[in-house]
Amino acid sequence: MTNVETWDRLREHRPLLLACEAIGWLHMAGKARIKFLQMHGGQHSGYEYEKWDESESPPFPWNDRLKWVQDEFPLDKNNAWPGELTEFIRKHTGRDHGLLGLLQAGHAMASGIEKNLPANASGYLGQDVTHLWMSSAFGTPVRNLLDNPPEALTEEGWKHLLGEIETLLRELEALGKPTMPHTADAPNSWRDWREKAVGPDGWLRRAFTSTLAETRLPNNDVTLFDQSYVAAALFKSAVAGAVLEGNAFPWSGNGLKQETRWRLLTVGIGVDHYEARAVKIGDWTGARLALGEFFTKVRRLVEVDLAAGSLLYRDGGVCVFSFPGERLNHKGDDLHIADWQSWLTEEIDGYARETNLETPPYCHISAPSRSLVGMTAEIQKARETMAVPLYRDWKIPGQGSSDGPACPVCLVRRSPSGTDRQRPCAPCRRRRTHRLDAWLKGEQGKLDSDSIWLSEVADTNDRVALVTLSLDIEPWLDGIRLDALRTQAIPEWRKFNPELSNFWERDENKRKREPNPIDQACPFDSLQEEITKRIEQFKKNGQFIKDDLLLCSLQEGYRREKDWPSFFSKIVEDRSSAPEWEALNDDGCAAWLAHQLFCKLASPGRIHRFWRQAEEFFRELLGEFRKLAAADPNCWRVRRLLLKPDQPSSTWKNRVPYNGRCDGNPIDLLFDEERKGFVTLFNMSRFLAPEQDKGALQNKEIVLKDDDNKNAGTLKVQSVENVSGALGVYHPVIPLELSPMRFRVLLPLEAASACVDRAAEAWRAQFARVWDRLPLRVGVVAFSRMMPFQAVIEAARNIESDLEGTNEPETWRVAGCETREGVAALRLESLDHPQELLQTVPITLPDGRDDVFYPYLAVEDKSPRFPRDFRHPNGQVFRHASDLQSGDGISVHPSRIAVLFMDDATKRFQSPLCRPLMEWLRMRELWQLVDRYAPSQTALRGAWSEVVERREAWQGADGAWLDGGEAAWLDLARAMFHERLGVRGACLEELVEAAGDGLLDWSLEWYISVLKKQVSGGKR
Repeated sequence: MTNVETWDRLREHRPLLLACEAIGWLHMAGKARIKFLQMHGGQHSGYEYEKWDESESPPFPWNDRLKWVQDEFPLDKNNAWPGELTEFIRKHTGRDHGLLGLLQAGHAMASGIEKNLPANASGYLGQDVTHLWMSSAFGTPVRNLLDNPPEALTEEGWKHLLGEIETLLRELEALGKPTMPHTADAPNSWRDWREKAVGPDGWLRRAFTSTLAETRLPNNDVTLFDQSYVAAALFKSAVAGAVLEGNAFPWSGNGLKQETRWRLLTVGIGVDHYEARAVKIGDWTGARLALGEFFTKVRRLVEVDLAAGSLLYRDGGVCVFSFPGERLNHKGDDLHIADWQSWLTEEIDGYARETNLETPPYCHISAPSRSLVGMTAEIQKARETMAVPLYRDWKIPGQGSSDGPACPVCLVRRSPSGTDRQRPCAPCRRRRTHRLDAWLKGEQGKLDSDSIWLSEVADTNDRVALVTLSLDIEPWLDGIRLDALRTQAIPEWRKFNPELSNFWERDENKRKREPNPIDQACPFDSLQEEITKRIEQFKKNGQFIKDDLLLCSLQEGYRREKDWPSFFSKIVEDRSSAPEWEALNDDGCAAWLAHQLFCKLASPGRIHRFWRQAEEFFRELLGEFRKLAAADPNCWRVRRLLLKPDQPSSTWKNRVPYNGRCDGNPIDLLFDEERKGFVTLFNMSRFLAPEQDKGALQNKEIVLKDDDNKNAGTLKVQSVENVSGALGVYHPVIPLELSPMRFRVLLPLEAASACVDRAAEAWRAQFARVWDRLPLRVGVVAFSRMMPFQAVIEAARNIESDLEGTNEPETWRVAGCETREGVAALRLESLDHPQELLQTVPITLPDGRDDVFYPYLAVEDKSPRFPRDFRHPNGQVFRHASDLQSGDGISVHPSRIAVLFMDDATKRFQSPLCRPLMEWLRMRELWQLVDRYAPSQTALRGAWSEVVERREAWQGADGAWLDGGEAAWLDLARAMFHERLGVRGACLEELVEAAGDGLLDWSLEWYISVLKKQVSGGKR
């Protein structure tokens, strides 16, 4: 087979591959009906979701809608296709051969659900209607799906879903039949069909994300969409691998479910380089659109044109796709991976050149694996490679020209402007103007009417804030941070599993009952010892007891295994980065098994939910930020007007921004020839009071200047009109980046504090159970509107780097733990911050049961001390939040905040102090206290300047206090605040304490110097 035949073979089988993907999407569709939930809640015992098609009246025509695929692509007629196509939905959890076996492989790996409890072993973890909650990926309850069902789970929603499914399959048939012309545009038609179903706004995505794939706690964290989509992606790639192998593929092999492996295709581009070179904000937002166009082409190639895989992860600069991989123990190179690597690199390079990208894209195919735990390593490898802008040879059109100066943006092409060194080259100029064209057409309304003009975002003081947020999500994608999450607690498992009560008794005639070998006081260690005994026995005499009561009660699949290494490979190696069986001693193997059998697993479906939920968290915050930024009593804050001149001027150019001043205020305008006037591009609340009419601008004369500060004539406003259509109103925010890894947005500075408050509040609410392992990092860069954009971005990147730090956890000390009303209140002391911190952790579930699944923290102890304690194979001990005691040391990845005010561009080199996020709220409360008591701004400034002056005098050159200086200074501050501000009692002591730990400095600087706030004069 030649190289050309290899990729063309996939194109020839495109209808088959996309039909298989659709089968994967729909193979569990019966779970999207409320009867499925009612069955697990004890209300509908007769519903079988695997037979959802035949339960309809008339039966859903599953076979009829897909028979054409089997006719057109018979493959191996005797073994590839199941006898009835309904077997794809009837038997997807079994073990079979052919295409059904490949679907079973994809389903099993995407699910990875920890079904440790045999079906009829006990009532433990049973459910009723009060238990059927959907939770977030991190354990936060979202809603009870029976008491408060979403629209998709109503009968009307189910009927609508069936209609959409039938339409999907009809369109699939229309696209896939040979009568369909296979033109160059065919991939676009397939892409549109696919996006309508599972794209960002796809109907199938919306329906399936509103319900669960698994209902039983604690597996109610993976939606039906995540599991179905990933299973479909793996099924699609597995079939693509079979197509590439051709006649050599063993369709009749019954081991396909266990032998199938996949690779990961990673494609990236060095987005940070485009951001760092952006001279104006339009350079970056325009480049971002160009990069989006590039990734759209890559997705079309992989997901539709070749149909070799599906997107499993994406952020601003990296996409990861499923890709065919060789079967386990397969010999030969039927997939020609090296040729694929070269061919895909060449194709993707072509997309980058079409988009005029200045840096080479990254393309890499991973080693084969049965899991996705290696995805994070692939992402990190891509980022490390792309950290160098030109990490390999890369030529772009126009790079070698010697005409004109170098483009100030891309720095590689030449500007056609002759001597004008500020004029960008043609591609960079097109990027700048592309968003302007979309804005003038009203297409920006599709993005919730966000502004594209910094002058509109600026607040009443002409200041802006860049807020950058990030969640440390990467360690969750490779399963590292899942080691603290339980699927069961060993004490409960021991208590409720009746078979363990006569564990040693195998002779049914004997009634003597020996003690339970799993010690109640220290169940984890005794469980590990029991597993070690069995491994030692196996290594000594090869004995593997398939009906071992202990192991069968631990894991359903144990009784179907043939030996310990194969059992270990499925339970441990497929779901973690643990050493292989051969590299561990008996105790090591037992430790990993004991850990993994009770640990949440990094299944592909769960990993997909992790990154998707991180992105949704930021997307929801963007919606909140829009409201907060637009919340102004002055209605002119979010309005645009059209200023019509008394007579046109030949110097005004269409679609070109101009600036000027009117009544002492800066004004930015855009001349629009079509509207025959100037559209306002500034915060009009600075010019018009709430009660004023727009007519106040009539007859105003404004001297205009262009972007190069050259005079462009005088505008005399003859009339003022409202701008019609989508451009009439706007939200004063500019999103710069939104991905699972990072969220950056430009806001009015006066709204930044409220937005940070909202982000912290949302983080505490949604990630309260994993607060110590999923930190929120917040950076705020405040600057004047005229600050160079490059300086602002550089400052933001430096802050992000400081916030990330070494990414190593800190050790905090528990000062106290109080449990009340389902919440553990932890008083914590950080070695770096003397102020005691309060952290609340939910420890019960919505139905009132103890949460034994999520709220565990890493402690300093070397051995378990409480029944619910457990130990990771690396030695780390984890403890339930309610079992923590004073003096316990816990390992915390802290949430931090750093704030920088740039009053000049050199401040970008400063590293502001990174503080715990909880101190932000305390800082805000301090200002409220000061605002309540300070009699005047003068009194406040006078008192604080004198206190600061004494501090500087009583400290040495290195900032260290002279002998007794700190205590004397605090006494002085106490006396000064009492005398000058009139503060007494507890409020006085709070101010003195804040002065001592530097928080009062921060509060006064932020509110007075940055936000320019005035105290209320003690009137509150």
